[in-house]
Amino acid sequence: MDLRGKASGRGAYLDPDPGCLERGLAEGALARALEIDIDQVTADRLRVELAAAAKERRPSA
Repeated sequence: MDLRGKASGRGAYLDPDPGCLERGLAEGALARALEIDIDQVTADRLRVELAAAAKERRPSA
């Protein structure tokens, strides 16, 4: 996850909502945007990284 949007290489914008990630994975939109196949290991890693990024953006009080 690149929260600043500054990393080089191919990327895709994704709302930090787990439902958005799940739709992108299920419908294949994320794989098409990144021009890669997303296997189960990668999908699981994306879920973990998205959760961590969401916490970083919205730290608990």
